Amino acid sequence: MNVLLIGPRGSGKTSAGRLAASILDLVFVDLDERVMSCFKESTVAAIWATYGEAAWRAAEARMLDAVLKADRQVVALGGGVPMIEEARQRVDALRRAGQARVAYLRCGIEGLRDRLEGHRGDRPSLTGADPVDEVDAILSQREPVYLALADQVIDTDHAGVEATADAIADWVRGMVEGV
Repeated sequence: MNVLLIGPRGSGKTSAGRLAASILDLVFVDLDERVMSCFKESTVAAIWATYGEAAWRAAEARMLDAVLKADRQVVALGGGVPMIEEARQRVDALRRAGQARVAYLRCGIEGLRDRLEGHRGDRPSLTGADPVDEVDAILSQREPVYLALADQVIDTDHAGVEATADAIADWVRGMVEGV
């Protein structure tokens, strides 16, 4: 089984996911890093400027399929992956088959803004607005999809990386013990 982490940028998928995988002795995969390897550009913004968002999304869907051929992984999905219809269907099928469980790392708007202010990264705007200013619009669009896919919601709003990783690890251990 794989553990898939979903949520908006800044929710802690990569940082907490990497630590949770270490705690659980599982392989950690950052899907964004894998997708980056499909392009020669060194930033997501450069990839989007050169090829467009559609090329990035297509690469995300292809790489998700490739990554999910392996097992015993904690996989941090890009924030937009659940919005790709074929990716959402693939994740949902794996959930129904018991081959994946999905945790939505939920962070409130103010928490996301604070995190993005401190670490903007190289992600391009999704709406044309500053990434910090577009949080409300993006989260209101994506949260219903995140909630529909989630087996577990983990609040990261006031939790640090370690606390979030512990919550993920506790949830996974609880699933294993409950089987």
